This record gives sequence, C-alpha cells and structure tokens, in this order.
Amino acid sequence: MSSVAPSGALTEPDPDCLSAGRALVEEFCQYGASTIIGVVGLDRRPLAGMALACLVLAPDRIRVLLSRPSNAQLLLGLTRDGRIALTVTEVPTHRSVQIKGGEAVLLAAQPDDLRAASRQLRAFRDRLIDADYGEAFSSCCCSFDPTDVVAVEFVPREAFTQTPGPQAGERLRRVS
Repeated sequence: MSSVAPSGALTEPDPDCLSAGRALVEEFCQYGASTIIGVVGLDRRPLAGMALACLVLAPDRIRVLLSRPSNAQLLLGLTRDGRIALTVTEVPTHRSVQIKGGEAVLLAAQPDDLRAASRQLRAFRDRLIDADYGEAFSSCCCSFDPTDVVAVEFVPREAFTQTPGPQAGERLRRVS
C-alpha cells in the first residue's frame, strides 16, 4: 500500500508512559471499547474517525483497523505527515487513554485483523447493549464489510489520560 513520511515533531518515547498506555489500550479493546483516531487533514484541519479495532503488536508498534470508505479523507490526511492520535474509551466508565504517534503506514488488512475486528466489535456491541443503547443501534454501529478494512500501523510516542475529569490530558505514568 503506501508509506507515510515520518514526522520529527513528536517527542522521544517515554517508556513508562507508553507502557501504561499500551496496557490500557489492550485491556479496553479486549472487553469492548470505542476506538477513535485523529489526524490533521490535507487542509490542516483536524479529522477524526471511528476505528474497528486496535492491536498492540509490540512495544513500538500499534495497528488500527479502519473501514476505508468511511475514513477516506482521514486516510488521505494521514499521508500528510504520518502523525496520528488514537483514543480508546471504555463504554461504561468513560475511562479513556490517548496514544499519539508517528511514522504511520497504510497496509492491507490480513485475516487475523478481520478476526480481531469481529471479536472487538462483538465485545463493543455487547457493552453498548449493556449500557442501554439497544440491540439494533449497537449492532448497526458495530457492523462492517470485511472487504473495506484497511490497517494503519504506527509508532507510539506519547500516552495521555483522556478520562473526563481533572487529570484529562495529563501524561500517563506506570502504576507500580
């Protein structure tokens, strides 16, 4: 597919911060989470889109699965400088973590990706139903066409809490 130029605008990775962020992303996605990515568009305006799933592949690699048609402008914006922000939110509590990164690469989705998307979206749908959003809405919100799925991999650089409240926006720290 296409590679995106790396951006030097992000800080050096903070191992403690990223370790805590990766752990929360894995936990939230395993049990059903809202997953949103943000980029700066070609016109330099912010763009956000819903992701289907998120996988922490390694300490230095996160893979996000997206529907190409509903995120076409966002994917174009990603080619501008390769910077990306991933926000993952737990449905019942609104606990949220944001990971900012760079060096994003657009890739074809693999069979394992589609299985992960199905599994994570099923869990997300169940969380929405438990939160009284209704089965019809929840199922519609979590449906996808496997032939439209693309993957974006990026290098995480910074992690922040985004849970509403006084600590929103603060860097995450490893909990001992």
